Amino acid sequence: MNEWFAVKHDDLLAEFERYIVDHPELLAQIPNEALFVFIDPADPEFNRFNLERVERYRAVDDIPDRPIVYLDVGELAPIHSRMLNPRILTKIPDMAIA
Repeated sequence: MNEWFAVKHDDLLAEFERYIVDHPELLAQIPNEALFVFIDPADPEFNRFNLERVERYRAVDDIPDRPIVYLDVGELAPIHSRMLNPRILTKIPDMAIA
């Protein structure tokens, strides 16, 4: 498995899980035990990788005819940090020592 694509898949899965928290109604559209295939309109190479990955999995899947859900990720907002007011310290702060 291409490590870059695996990392991207994991990132998209994490983003989808965050999205579901805010939009639980989307879960009603997903069949039980479905396979997810993330599709990124901006990355055809990733799409090929993901489609091939799912086909390999289906060849050994214990559930024949398992439903497949294709999720077009649409656009992704820029990643940004959730840190608020970070500080650079030159020594270990007292509160870090327990």
